[in-house]
Amino acid sequence: MHAHCSGQIAFNAAIYPRGLCKAMLRGTAEQLRLDGHIKNWCFGIQPLDDDAEGEVSGQGPKQGYSGKYKDATTGQILKDDLVSIARIKELTYFHSKGVWIKVPKAESRANTGRPPITVRWVDVNKGDDIAPNYRSRLVARQIRAMDLSGQSYFAPAPPIEALRTVLNFATTKMGSHEPIWDPVSPKRTQISFVDVSRAYFNAKMDDGAAPVYVDLPPEDSMSTEYCARLLRHMYGTRMAADGWQQEYSTLLIRLGFRQGLACPNVFRHPERGIVTSVHGDDFTSCGPKDALDWLEKAIAESYEITLGPRLGPGPDDAKEARALNRIIRWTSEGIEYEADPRQVEKLVQECGLVGCKAMATPGVRTGFQELEADEPLEPRLHTAFRSAAARGNYLSADRIDCQFGCKEICRWMSSPSQTSWKALKRLARYLVGRPRLVYLYRRQEVDHVDVYTDTDWAGCPKTRKSTSGGCVVLGRSAVKHWSSTQSNIALSSGEAEFNGVVRAAGQGLGYQALLRDLGVHLPLRVWTDSSAAIGIASRQGLGKLRHLDTATLWVQQAVRSGRVDLRKVLGTENPADILTKHSIGKEQLGYLVDLFGCRYLDGRAESAPQLRQGDSGKVTIADADDHDHNHNHNGPSAHNHDHHINNVENNDALYNDINVSDGGSPTQGVPWMPHASLSATELDVKFPKLTTPDDQTYDDIVGDDGDVIFQHGMKIANSISENMAVSGRTRIDHLNKEPQT
Repeated sequence: MHAHCSGQIAFNAAIYPRGLCKAMLRGTAEQLRLDGHIKNWCFGIQPLDDDAEGEVSGQGPKQGYSGKYKDATTGQILKDDLVSIARIKELTYFHSKGVWIKVPKAESRANTGRPPITVRWVDVNKGDDIAPNYRSRLVARQIRAMDLSGQSYFAPAPPIEALRTVLNFATTKMGSHEPIWDPVSPKRTQISFVDVSRAYFNAKMDDGAAPVYVDLPPEDSMSTEYCARLLRHMYGTRMAADGWQQEYSTLLIRLGFRQGLACPNVFRHPERGIVTSVHGDDFTSCGPKDALDWLEKAIAESYEITLGPRLGPGPDDAKEARALNRIIRWTSEGIEYEADPRQVEKLVQECGLVGCKAMATPGVRTGFQELEADEPLEPRLHTAFRSAAARGNYLSADRIDCQFGCKEICRWMSSPSQTSWKALKRLARYLVGRPRLVYLYRRQEVDHVDVYTDTDWAGCPKTRKSTSGGCVVLGRSAVKHWSSTQSNIALSSGEAEFNGVVRAAGQGLGYQALLRDLGVHLPLRVWTDSSAAIGIASRQGLGKLRHLDTATLWVQQAVRSGRVDLRKVLGTENPADILTKHSIGKEQLGYLVDLFGCRYLDGRAESAPQLRQGDSGKVTIADADDHDHNHNHNGPSAHNHDHHINNVENNDALYNDINVSDGGSPTQGVPWMPHASLSATELDVKFPKLTTPDDQTYDDIVGDDGDVIFQHGMKIANSISENMAVSGRTRIDHLNKEPQT
């Protein structure tokens, strides 16, 4: 039976539900945005302008940009046909390498009790808009959190100093290593860059390992009824990185290389004089020209590779290349190394500061009153801040001038505030004026590893935590630097400085072990400006101290045994100041940068790819600032709240006419590097070695021959070392096909 709807019922029926109204408005807004009538953080519907028309005409459906595919890294729209070509190429690799065999989906459920692992496409443009280089990778989504086996899936990765050390082998005489700089010699020293294509596909699944099943991609016509059982490792599976590490380690060991003990990603060939660092699928090697010719040919016989430019001193040798997106140049002075310029450009762009007035230093000290009056950042801006701060933190590994500033900004990651926002803007404005910092690895001869360390006790006015910083140098070459906030609140400057010395000694010994892996044995010197820290390190035990972590007292034995040569440098002459405080001026900052073998450059590296332009769809600091400006908010702005260089107390006049080409001059009150300026004899006279008092209890480490437990441990360690010399540091002995014990 039907009846007319009238009265209150009809009135209520004419009201659209709130959810439906929201959906309609969202759809309308999205369509207006796609048409170019709505702009990010701009109020109201806008008429199309030239910029919008250019964007629509440049990356629209007519040009092959449907919007279906986006760059997995930047979020920018990719061209459909180029993505399709890249995906077809990827699937061709799967079939040519025999990565899988197709089986019914029921087999996965029968053998594992689970459906096949899902897969997804990861599409990226590794080039730029001018020279696109599309890469599509089919990856499995094997979530580690769902694994209950307890099996380890660790695969080592080399530190960035491994790459820098390989570069230094081309310019530095150290130990028994002596590079050949003669440009016409057939054995002249060169640097080789090899990229292995689809590296993981070269690693076979372990014999007897549990089968791994993955879905077929939708492009495969059999994907509805069949899945794939892996015969080789695939990106996204838990064991892929470990399998590839075992694969290339086995190859290099067979070629006569010796794998590193401290860092299993570095190798050396004692007969051919090659040193190699492997990061993922990138092989960076240094050695004689004929030896590198042999190595590249040997790798090409096993893998499909792409050869990068071969750098060297010869007239026909290449002079510029890229490794891990870093720019590397061979010059008449030595090797130049600099960060990926796109990181600076992207950070400045995200902050909306392109073309703004530059600042002279990356930051200034924040006062206690300012921190007390600080206010939290709006929650909608947290993601934008964290993204930019993380980019700065990544960049700081290759920017010694910014490392302390980036560290301070990252301390606000958990709870961003207005002060942190201003500090990030200050850093970006500094990078506008100093976009390029180049590390110069000069031709030199060194006989020590030197580490300079400094500590700013209770430097944070709010938490009273201290900052430790330091730099490992080979002669004048900065190979590793750090700046970190100490977790504990030091009750005295001596405690804070001692913790800094412990960190410096640990970093120095770690780098010393890396050099040993590459066949170079150099003693270690650690320089500090703290007499209290030297006193603690030279004694045995706590003494009258009651608030030190006893776990750090190992450095006392290292000093007493001679493993660490601890020396004193004046506080006003310590170059590590650049890594612990903001209170340095423009001239002093430039002086310290030069002292560590770095220099500022303008322009852009010839081989550096261009930064891709376009809307990534992510909210950035620039978007937030536009929103605040358009709505008259009192939020953070690029034009407000910035400290100027005039607020910094400094003595820049001291640094105007000092020559730092030989490690600085011994001018009173000015930082310098004694080890790079003085001869060995002069160094021992002006900076004598630390003499520790005799102690009878120290004799217990001498009589190790009668220590049964110690000798048993050494027997096991020697067995492991001998096994590594044969088969490498792998979980499975591929040479004998037996598990390692």
